[in-house]
Amino acid sequence: MKAIIALLLLAALQTRAGEPVILYARLLDSLGVSLPDGAKWEVRKGDCFPVVAYRESHTKLILQLASNGFYIPASKAEIVEDKDVPAAMTSYRASVNKYLDSYSARWRENAEAARNK
Repeated sequence: MKAIIALLLLAALQTRAGEPVILYARLLDSLGVSLPDGAKWEVRKGDCFPVVAYRESHTKLILQLASNGFYIPASKAEIVEDKDVPAAMTSYRASVNKYLDSYSARWRENAEAARNK
């Protein structure tokens, strides 16, 4: 009982410190994924993404790319160790920047095509 109380207190202290716990996954293989906004995205081996959730008895991961979530088999990724989180964050930021650039380009193309009709 004392151990449980100690763990709860430790969790409360960490929460008050304001440090969110974010797990990152590093891809072990390159994969093509479909995003909810209709984009097809190629994620490459070594890319890192925040883990949103595990699904189907931990056989699938939901990873985040900007405001989109996508599924991958859990066997295609590994959880990044704490010491490697800064590098994972850098990798993720690069992926988000590429995604946003491509999203903007697609939006512009669609807007110009609609205007020219």
